[in-house]
Formats: sequence, C-alpha cells, structure tokens
Amino acid sequence: MFKRLLLRFRDMQTIGKLIPGADEHANLMGEETPGAEHFVLSALTLEDRTAKRVFDKFGIDSKKFQSAIKSQYIEALSSVGISGQTIEIDPEPIKSGKIFHDSQPSGQDLMKSLYALKKEDKELPLQGAHVIIVATSIEHGVVPRAFKALGVDRELLGKAAREELASI
Repeated sequence: MFKRLLLRFRDMQTIGKLIPGADEHANLMGEETPGAEHFVLSALTLEDRTAKRVFDKFGIDSKKFQSAIKSQYIEALSSVGISGQTIEIDPEPIKSGKIFHDSQPSGQDLMKSLYALKKEDKELPLQGAHVIIVATSIEHGVVPRAFKALGVDRELLGKAAREELASI
C-alpha cells in the first residue's frame, strides 16, 4: 500500500512539472493553451530524461521537433496562398495569468490517454517516455505530422520508448 501511495505521489510530482512545462512551451510559441505537441516538448525537459533519450536514438531533439511543428504552420499558410517568406517573425510569447489549467483538445486527449496508460502500468512512476508512447499513438494533428516531417516512424519511436521504460 505504501509503495502505491509513493508511486502516485511521484506521478503527481511529474504531472506537476509536465503541465506547467507544456503551458510554457505553448506560451513561448505564441499560443494560449498547450496542444499535444507542447506536452511532448515538456516531456523532453523532465528530470527523468527518458523522453530525451528516446528522441536522441532517432537523432532528434526539442529544437528539431519545434522546427517540424513550425514548418506545418508555414505549409498550412502557403496552402491558402500566404507565402512562408512573409512569416519570418516569431510569435510574441504570451504571459498567462491563468489560475486553472486548460489545453487544446489534442492536449486533453494526450492527458486522458496518459492516464489510461498509467492505469495499466502500475510498476513504474510516470516518465517522459510514457508521454512519447501516448504521442506516437496519436493519428491526426500536429504531433504525427511533425514526426512525419522529421522522417520518424511513430511505431518505432513508440517501441523505443517502451524499451526505454523496460530498461529502468
């Protein structure tokens, strides 16, 4: 019983870092609320470093992932006739004064899936690699398109994240 309580406490500590990190990444990218992509970026900065090690195996890091995210917005704007060359300025970071957390639907879905995954995995505390596993299961949206832009096979990335967790 004590072990389960300790595990839950550690999970809450990790979530207490993951959510504000996602908020910060969203705000730095000029968005008010985080999407799944911001939770992935936040997972890369967690102290356990499991998400970072998984990304390292594929030769990607947070800067490359952010670049892949940004390229999607440029492509989307070009598809409606707005040149990517007119979009050379980075968005202004948003300062959030929120008391309660809110996120985009993709961020909400990621957190729900993360909760479901953790219900199955009762042995390990929540790790950044868990976030990567959930992110690789997302079929539509910014995250899978970013992985595709980076030339990363989501299935292999998810497998590497599972292997990372198994090695702990």
